[in-house]
Amino acid sequence: MQNIPGVDDVGAASVAFRFRKGAEADVAACLALLPAGCRVPQPVRQHLPALWRQLLAGEAYTFSIIEDLERRAPERIEAFGLSIFVSDHFFASFEAAPRAQLASLIYERMLAGDDVMLDAHGLAAANGSGGINVVSLHFGMRNEDLADPRSAQAVATGAASFYFAHAGYRIKAIASEVFGAQAADFVARGGFRLMRDYQAEQPGDFADVAAAHYPFLFMLRREWVEPSGVNLLPQLFFAPAPRIGFSRAEQRVLELALLNETDAAVAVHLRISQETVKKLWRNIFARVDRQAPYLMPADPAADTRASGARGLEKRRHLLEYLRLHLEELRPVITRQRTDRR
Repeated sequence: MQNIPGVDDVGAASVAFRFRKGAEADVAACLALLPAGCRVPQPVRQHLPALWRQLLAGEAYTFSIIEDLERRAPERIEAFGLSIFVSDHFFASFEAAPRAQLASLIYERMLAGDDVMLDAHGLAAANGSGGINVVSLHFGMRNEDLADPRSAQAVATGAASFYFAHAGYRIKAIASEVFGAQAADFVARGGFRLMRDYQAEQPGDFADVAAAHYPFLFMLRREWVEPSGVNLLPQLFFAPAPRIGFSRAEQRVLELALLNETDAAVAVHLRISQETVKKLWRNIFARVDRQAPYLMPADPAADTRASGARGLEKRRHLLEYLRLHLEELRPVITRQRTDRR
């Protein structure tokens, strides 16, 4: 394995990174951070802003922003990750005949009108039955050199955001294309299997590609991993069933609350009023009182407190539970339950 200086550099100065959910306002800044090895033909590249807006209008994606809180926008965005949940048909056809530049292939298929991604109903149904296939579409950074301590910390924050964004889904397989031996080595250390070293297999096709931009296809499947209490990645493949049954609107509010967003920020992100956010919180607490009253604080004096303080205490207890039970925040349809919108 190639040594990656900086990844284990204890003496490196820390950076005030955090991750959050991405939004349409982040699209332009993130498109500028696409990996250098991602070679999207110009006729397709000009459609990327519209294609990303199409992605964000659906349900079958995760979009995470890694930002430096000590910097101002847009320079504060240090990295981003974008994954999509694809149909079984697309995943099986690609696995049978993989080709380099997976992201470009997906964009081409989207422009052709193909059903590459799951729709909202398909996502919830697959998540409640056999499971879903994930394509890690992009992870882009300002500095792709993992020998740089700042980049190494951005990758570590990105790994945490990837787990948060995908934990709780019933995942069958994850496919990820990375560029350059340094990135490939890093992904292999995380437990992914190398499926294709395209340059090694077809060197003539990559004569004009710099070594740092060689594409590598990695994959991880449920049947390849064992549950682990040390490595969090295998836990993505063994999500338990949800117990409470939040509506999709309630799930969206709770996910943003777990990321420490204020109710005002939640309203802006979801494009709803703050009064609607408050109503959703009331619905959330009522649902928890019915389905899981043991999650609420057991304090005989609580009813004598101000309602605001009481609400914050209930919120704190609920969010502590949800951090370990992200399956409660994922859309699901089962034979016993239909997803409530």
